[in-house]
Amino acid sequence: MTDHKSSLNELIARAREAAQAAPDQNTTALLLEVCSAASDLMDKQDEIRKEAFRDGIRGAAKVIRNRQAAPGSALSELFTGDGGNPDVFADELTGIADNLTVTVADLRKLRQKINAATEGADDIDDDIRRVYYSVMNERNPTSADVLPPGSPSRSLDVATFVIEKILRKGWWTLGNSGVDADDKPVGKVGLSANESSKPQSAATPPLTLLSTLVLALIESSKSR
Repeated sequence: MTDHKSSLNELIARAREAAQAAPDQNTTALLLEVCSAASDLMDKQDEIRKEAFRDGIRGAAKVIRNRQAAPGSALSELFTGDGGNPDVFADELTGIADNLTVTVADLRKLRQKINAATEGADDIDDDIRRVYYSVMNERNPTSADVLPPGSPSRSLDVATFVIEKILRKGWWTLGNSGVDADDKPVGKVGLSANESSKPQSAATPPLTLLSTLVLALIESSKSR
């Protein structure tokens, strides 16, 4: 999707250059009109795709709230009592769908919250879900990108799902800071093969992974 959009943008830029160089005013006007229409169409497609993804999140919330998930599905795990309160999770998803904007200031506050925590917490989970869906919303998301039930800040499996989906072409490592098993975990991530964040530590392995991810997103935003 990104490569296709880049190719179209390049084609539109070339058409604009041709329009500016065209000696015929009618040809110039026509080319510029086509470029404008193509740009508007691309913008509308982006908005349609993002709204469809938001609708998908709302749909998942509705399924959870109405206890309609098929037995054996990922969402059905919420109804067993092991996945937390399904109504609370549904409300969180609904709120996330209505607000997918995450700023650098939000990321910094979240990182401070993660690093200060002694264990996972619901408010960290909510913030991580919002960050996750904000990143996915800028791509070409599908139903496969809807987060599974569970706590990113308490479950290494869910934290790994989050980090691997966001990184795509990147990498991550998780170990400890010394020879003793009680030493704090240490994590590193890179948004691409050539990038690497500073090693980070937090109270638990899931929190450590999330801290490294948020730091990488902060650093990436500075370079834009």
